[in-house]
Amino acid sequence: MRHEIEQDLTKEDIFRMIVKHLDVFPLTSVEAIREVIRSSLNQRGLIGGITKQTGAASLTFNRKISDQDIQFINDCICDLLNSRIIQPGINDDNLDLPWISVSDKEKLKTLVNSLS
Repeated sequence: MRHEIEQDLTKEDIFRMIVKHLDVFPLTSVEAIREVIRSSLNQRGLIGGITKQTGAASLTFNRKISDQDIQFINDCICDLLNSRIIQPGINDDNLDLPWISVSDKEKLKTLVNSLS
């Protein structure tokens, strides 16, 4: 099970990745943020095509991102919204979620520096 693997991401890991993503891409979407996390989990071998040896046979399956990781992502986005670092929307055509933009660049820079 994934929760037993010590390489799993913590909420703090996810928060750090989201903050770094926002620093590079101040106009983004919730799905783009989720993809950053998915990519990191995939690179760590925690999701995606997994092959396990069971005796003489090998079993391959596709592991998806966990509900806990999704909850952590949502929690981090809500934390950033509540602290007014990000806001819904990026322009007149995309005013609402899932689009988000950095609303306070100074707060974001302070976060980036504190997480480095």
